[in-house]
Order: sequence, then structure tokens, then C-alpha cells
Amino acid sequence: MGMISFFRIPKPKRFNYRPVFYDARKEALKEREQQIKQELGLADDTVARISNIKGRFRSQMKKNKELQVKSNIRLLLILAALLVAAYLIFYR
Repeated sequence: MGMISFFRIPKPKRFNYRPVFYDARKEALKEREQQIKQELGLADDTVARISNIKGRFRSQMKKNKELQVKSNIRLLLILAALLVAAYLIFYR
């Protein structure tokens, strides 16, 4: 076992953080340009074609979210109509 030292203070650990900036529009444009070049035969055939799964997934999730918002608004309108109808039936 080692000797315990009361006078030696450990140095703080360094924190190396490099921020990563992500530009979705730039990446989508670059990917689209590459797909067009491959379709026209201008790109290297040695490079494997990257599927657009990520982009399709994002667009599908965005559509699902929009549908969910519309569904919630429709539900609130139906509920309000039912409450008005119930009020008119029972309190008139």
C-alpha cells in the first residue's frame, strides 16, 4: 500500500470540449447533389450510394407530429361542441 500524503493536492482533470456545429440544410444539399451526380453518372462509381433513410425518417416524423396536432385540435373542437350541446339540452 502507498503512503497517504496530506500535502500533495491532485491536479484537476482537463475538460476538452470541442463544439460540433450541425447544419441540416447544408448536409441535405450536399447529399442531394451527390445523389444527382450518381444518377447522371458524373460521380465515382467506387463510392457507395448513401440511402436517404435519415431524411425520410425526419420528414415522416414531422408529418406525424403535424397530424397529431391536427388531431388534438379536432378533438378539442368536438369536445367543445358536445359541451355546448349538453349545456343547451340540460340548462334550457
